[in-house]
Amino acid sequence: MYGSTFTKAAGALLAERTELATDIRRILDAIAALGDFAGTDGTANTFRKSYSTALNKAETYVEALRDVYPAVADRLDDMKTSFDVANWATIASLPEVSDPPKLSPKDGKLT
Repeated sequence: MYGSTFTKAAGALLAERTELATDIRRILDAIAALGDFAGTDGTANTFRKSYSTALNKAETYVEALRDVYPAVADRLDDMKTSFDVANWATIASLPEVSDPPKLSPKDGKLT
């Protein structure tokens, strides 16, 4: 695994956030385009009021969900930094390798 994996995931989340917002807006616009489908009597007015309340709550929940995406992406970027630091610390702690033995040009034996 490379630190760039976290960066790619963060970018994908931000792209997904945009797609989510676009899809939700399209759905809400399609519902709004239905117009006054409930009618005008007392039952219709009760339905309209309840429907409007539920729709407002749904929009609030979707906006809250959408707003979480950047925070998750930021944390993924932080993980990339931590991962890279930990990886470098591991590499730096490896023992040094000495120079390999040399062959003698005369007889081809190790010196």
